[in-house]
Amino acid sequence: SRIGEAAGESTLRSTGFAGAQVFREEAKRNAAKNAKTFTIHRNIIVKRLEELSDAGQRQVYLVTVRKGNYGGSDAFYWRFVEDGHAKVRKNKTVSKKTGKVVDWKRHRANEERYWQKKAAEMEFGSARVPAKPFIRPAYESKKQEAADAMVSTLNEQLAKNLTGS
Repeated sequence: SRIGEAAGESTLRSTGFAGAQVFREEAKRNAAKNAKTFTIHRNIIVKRLEELSDAGQRQVYLVTVRKGNYGGSDAFYWRFVEDGHAKVRKNKTVSKKTGKVVDWKRHRANEERYWQKKAAEMEFGSARVPAKPFIRPAYESKKQEAADAMVSTLNEQLAKNLTGS
């Protein structure tokens, strides 16, 4: 059928990307509210999940943050911001035996004991950095707008493909 041909892979890709783009832009706006360096803001991307996409049947997109290794220009720490995290002080613990800074595993164990004691001393709150979510609120607040963008894009693509222009 002509509609089946008009609604091919490129039409589905355009439609799916239009919806994902709405979420991406809202996530960028949300991330900018708490930004210090704008690294997370710059690294919010739309990624097509090829392994879950099936040419002319289904296209799957993911709004995520480009994450690399510590020290790079990517926002490896974005999940700490999205979900919150335990406070970890800088590793300055020096071994009495060797005179060197202790390894990370021992540092984490010392940190765990430190924050357990600290939390016990605190009457309210916890020894955690609060979450500052930006992706989840984008999804929750823009579901309908994304669906509308997808319908609009699908209609435009179908009209363009059916008229042959």
